[in-house]
Amino acid sequence: MKVEFSAGGVVYRKVNKSIEFLIVQHSGHHRWVLPKGWIDPGETKEQTAIREVKEEAGVEAEIRDQLGEITVFYINQEKEKVRKTSYFFLMEYKSGNPEKDHGWEVENTTWLSPQEAIKKLDYPGEKKMVEKATALLEK
Repeated sequence: MKVEFSAGGVVYRKVNKSIEFLIVQHSGHHRWVLPKGWIDPGETKEQTAIREVKEEAGVEAEIRDQLGEITVFYINQEKEKVRKTSYFFLMEYKSGNPEKDHGWEVENTTWLSPQEAIKKLDYPGEKKMVEKATALLEK
């Protein structure tokens, strides 16, 4: 079985007294997801999360906490079974314009309330990461 590892971020910002999360729409499969990508050789999970958030979502963000990991199994284009583990971090938005600066892998970006983000995200594991992030930020 092939094994893959990726890392990404649950990026948040505070607007007035509300929290908003940044989610992206993938240009390949058109699903709404959290920004993430493969961990490059020699790169830490944290470095990957910061890089992928910048590349995909077009923003600078700082890691505030580790949220956890999601492991899924799928069949790739070569008909191999793959176990993919994605590590997620709670990340605070610092700068950048996701509408203008997102990468080629992303066709849309949006800031949403926790409830709206959970509703719009396509993968159950990523919905859980936003729930965890919300609980941490409401402490």
